[in-house]
Amino acid sequence: MKLGFPIARAGSRGWRVLSGVAIVVLFGALVAHDFRGAWYEEGDRHRVIAKLAIYWFSWLLWPALLLLVRETWRTARRRRVAATLAGAIAVALCGCFTWARFIEPNALQVRETTLGTACGVRVALISDLHVGLFVREPDLQRLVDRLNTLQVDAVLVAGDWTFEPDHDLRSTFAPLAGLRHRTLSVLGNHDEQRPGPPLRDALQQALAAAHVEPIDGRRVPLGRCELQGLGDRSAGSAERDLAESRREPWRVDRAHRVMLTHNPDTVFDLEPDEAALLLAGHTHGGQIDIPVFTAHLLAHATDGAFRQGLYEMKNARVFVTPGVGIDKLPVRFRVPPTIDLLSF
Repeated sequence: MKLGFPIARAGSRGWRVLSGVAIVVLFGALVAHDFRGAWYEEGDRHRVIAKLAIYWFSWLLWPALLLLVRETWRTARRRRVAATLAGAIAVALCGCFTWARFIEPNALQVRETTLGTACGVRVALISDLHVGLFVREPDLQRLVDRLNTLQVDAVLVAGDWTFEPDHDLRSTFAPLAGLRHRTLSVLGNHDEQRPGPPLRDALQQALAAAHVEPIDGRRVPLGRCELQGLGDRSAGSAERDLAESRREPWRVDRAHRVMLTHNPDTVFDLEPDEAALLLAGHTHGGQIDIPVFTAHLLAHATDGAFRQGLYEMKNARVFVTPGVGIDKLPVRFRVPPTIDLLSF
């Protein structure tokens, strides 16, 4: 027994080391697999690898949470107050990270808002899908399935389809062909290389193949209104599309003019009589909502300190949707992915 006990402990340590090595090899292989298929901007290699490592290695949050709960329970039974309190704090923090990484990004909600009756339509507004490193094809299929359950006249997509996606964009976005509603779309900054790889044309072709209508720089009827599509502001596309739009007379008065774009700051480029309503995304609602900090961040990230919801601006009303995807980090906290059902 005296000889066997140290040997058993040494064997236990050996198994832990082997398990750790196996986990690193497994997740490392998954990172390498995804990296080979990713379409990223030249010079972004290390950033993409780091993001994929966060995406895959964050699965270790689950066993970490279970271990923390077990150890905290043990210290509580021994009535070690300080250790139990420290353990409870650690469990709460790990639980928040686990929620933000695995639960909330998949908790798609539908929110209804009535903006008026001028157009006589009901639409589903979404944005910031960011299909790529963190949002995969099964996630896109679940979104399509949810949209198909809604009774709407059209689906409007306010840009940012991608986030370092696979090179085969047609296959990636093939699930969109299953949408039963007319779908109108503009591009966002990630789709126009601000930042991101040069995939604009390939993306437009992939979306067209999935029966998504690109309306950047175009005007289409929407109920009793006209809908003008504007490209991304940071790429200079919104300015160009606005200039072209001003050369084409509207067939309706201001109260029946609606614009779809990615960046809500585009409202500051509008003339006072140009449109009644601007629909946008881009902000993710902050994506991670931390009191004071998130508001401060968005105040510096957007000219109008936009987060989400309706804003009464001087030139037009602006409605900002918080998006359905994620970028930068694979988390959402207190800002669930949202389909906005708008009646106007």
